[in-house]
Amino acid sequence: MDLSKKVIITGSSGLIGKEAIEPLKNAGFDIYALTIDKNNPDLGINWISCDIFDTANLKSIFEQIKSSHLLNFAWATTGDYLSSNINFDFLKAGLDLLKYFAENSGKRAIFAGTCFEYKFKDSPLKETDETNPQTVYAECKNHLRALSELYCKQAGVSFGWGRIFYVYGHGENEKRLTAHIIKSIKENKEITITTGSLIKDYIYSKDIAGGFVKFLDSNVEGIVNMCTGKGITLTDYTMTIANKLGRPDLIKILNEPTTQPPIIIGDNTRLANEVGYHIQYSLNQAIDNILKDYTS
Repeated sequence: MDLSKKVIITGSSGLIGKEAIEPLKNAGFDIYALTIDKNNPDLGINWISCDIFDTANLKSIFEQIKSSHLLNFAWATTGDYLSSNINFDFLKAGLDLLKYFAENSGKRAIFAGTCFEYKFKDSPLKETDETNPQTVYAECKNHLRALSELYCKQAGVSFGWGRIFYVYGHGENEKRLTAHIIKSIKENKEITITTGSLIKDYIYSKDIAGGFVKFLDSNVEGIVNMCTGKGITLTDYTMTIANKLGRPDLIKILNEPTTQPPIIIGDNTRLANEVGYHIQYSLNQAIDNILKDYTS
């Protein structure tokens, strides 16, 4: 282990954060995971009891650990998170994290953003493209990015922002599409996809985590898209899962009018060429891995 590579990670029990632990260990990081959970798995890392909204405790932890790196995944992504005022709390917490990190000799910070910061268009979205966030969630993310970039420039901290596209992975909330499809088919229930022609860039949580760790362990700064660079229709995505479960008959596809953008695909050139991370899992491999969670 490289003792000069000490990382504080937030959101380590989340959909993406939990997948970052193994690649962080493989990259030689000494890991300190902030958590509000009482029972945490024995992963060979340092679990630190901390509510990131408790500024006094947060300040004390950074003073004690003096980490060289910071990886921030913490954010609310369930319930009414798109419009909730809790987004402002996470925005403030993100700035607090950076402040205490910088004050204790922190060198390199990477934060998680969202593709919903972008103004959507029919061609792949590049990091230099215009932003136009339409929800409180996306607005707060984008504001945090801008303020963090400014703060880190002033504080001499190397900063990067990973914009995540459509994630699927292990242990998803059952209201999310992938888990909903699997659960419904397992229960022999019909599923209706109302906007089957929409094209989205779906990326496996393990690939996102791997990309973030590679990003953290590099010198690349600024915005980097966390995406595959490839689109798939909701019809094809849904049918991939249904066919693997042997129940395509349970899927009903519609193409109803929608205000959603017809295409949301990211350009992952920076991720591949500058960060040096290449997508490790095909959709088929990833879905096979996820389906293993449902067998006992």
